[in-house]
Amino acid sequence: MSSYNHLTLKDRECILLGVTLKDTYQVIAQRIGCSKATVSREIKRNGGRKAYSAVKAQENYQGRRLKSRRPRLLTNLKLRDFILHCIVQRQWSPEQISGRLAHENSEWRISYNTIYRGIERDNLGIKRKSHGARGFARKLRHRGKTRKVKGTIKERRGRFNDVPSVHERPVSCENRSRFGHWEGDTIRGKTGRSALVTLVDRKSRYLLSQRVLKVNAKNVTQVMIDLLHTVMPKRVRTLTPDRGTEFAGYREVSQELSIPVYFPDPHAPQQRGTNENTNGLIREYFPKGTDLDQLTDQDIDKFVRDLNHRPRKVLGWKSPFEVFFGTKLRLI
Repeated sequence: MSSYNHLTLKDRECILLGVTLKDTYQVIAQRIGCSKATVSREIKRNGGRKAYSAVKAQENYQGRRLKSRRPRLLTNLKLRDFILHCIVQRQWSPEQISGRLAHENSEWRISYNTIYRGIERDNLGIKRKSHGARGFARKLRHRGKTRKVKGTIKERRGRFNDVPSVHERPVSCENRSRFGHWEGDTIRGKTGRSALVTLVDRKSRYLLSQRVLKVNAKNVTQVMIDLLHTVMPKRVRTLTPDRGTEFAGYREVSQELSIPVYFPDPHAPQQRGTNENTNGLIREYFPKGTDLDQLTDQDIDKFVRDLNHRPRKVLGWKSPFEVFFGTKLRLI
């Protein structure tokens, strides 16, 4: 470990005293405990023996120290605007922004912690609406909300029993080694209004979604069949939907697509966690209580496209679209 220390104002006053007394560099250096070369450089860079000033030398030193530091990354307005765009318009998290920049070998490199600090420090340069306002923290994934404790929320939707169990799924489904193992669920808006059917591939996290005007087994069954018919047959191997009664037509799905259908255990959403996580991402676009009847088909297509092109840490910062179709995109 180096024992080098920077000269202090007190050291510079000793140097000024030595210069005034016309002491040699060696004598001055011994007095303040440093190399005579240090004293020589200090005097020469600050006007020489005739013009040396301890106060002026200290000011020059502090100015050089400031210039020697790397500027804050978020003072780069183009980078900051890009981060704001990704958070507000594309609903990317700071970690997704950081990871995708590295994945595409961008000239910009920034850690997600730096982005979080920028939000905490000055709201990424955007004035907050009021004192104490959270600012862009509300634009992040969980919007500062606390998580619900498992077991405290009672499920009111109907269920049915005596169905194929998730524990019978093939190994390739459990270890995500093959495409085509899908998980399904519905996302509801206002009570009695339309809902979304969501299907997610376990390996790639690729999303399929379509609206149903009324949530019942007949409508949901037909939508699932229609959605999975848009995918090549070899990419449809199994389906694991929620236990809600809207999935009671699973036998028709299984017969139409020639695939097995499995159901998770009661009160075990983690057994189809890929779909649950994706539903959480969708809620960023459509919070609970949103009237889905007011959405156009273009609105739904856009959020599906956005999520399928959003980089994921679990995929090595590739997007679900890139993984599912084996292609490479330029997202930055």
